[in-house]
Amino acid sequence: MNIYYLNKDSLPSIPNPHDCVIKRIEIKDRCIEFIFEDDISYHDSIRCIQPQARSLIMRYHFVCDTGSYEIYKWVRPKKPFEREGHYKRVKESDLPKLAEGKYKLEYLYHNVGYCSIITKLFSNGYIILDADIDYVELEWIF
Repeated sequence: MNIYYLNKDSLPSIPNPHDCVIKRIEIKDRCIEFIFEDDISYHDSIRCIQPQARSLIMRYHFVCDTGSYEIYKWVRPKKPFEREGHYKRVKESDLPKLAEGKYKLEYLYHNVGYCSIITKLFSNGYIILDADIDYVELEWIF
């Protein structure tokens, strides 16, 4: 298990499971937990980090007990030739439902700040997750 602290003097470089499919999201024990697809080492982003890994569980541990995060989903324009779409806020309770939808949910990348992580996901449109966390935990499954 690897732990990356976001509340220390220097910020870590956290491995990025780029393009990997998230099969389930759970919110429990002061964490957002991303459970990734089986056979995750099929992706180049994982093959160079953990080539023997079968799957990955990534946990974002909240700074406070209440769990502070916001989710925004890209909304396409309603008119056929309108160019401008926008991001619409999604209820926090709908986060687990994003992985259960008709389209697969892919992890694209994350940006790390002091006690903060912004994660970009994709599922028939971009999704931005902005969370106040103190560490990220990667549990590799072999």
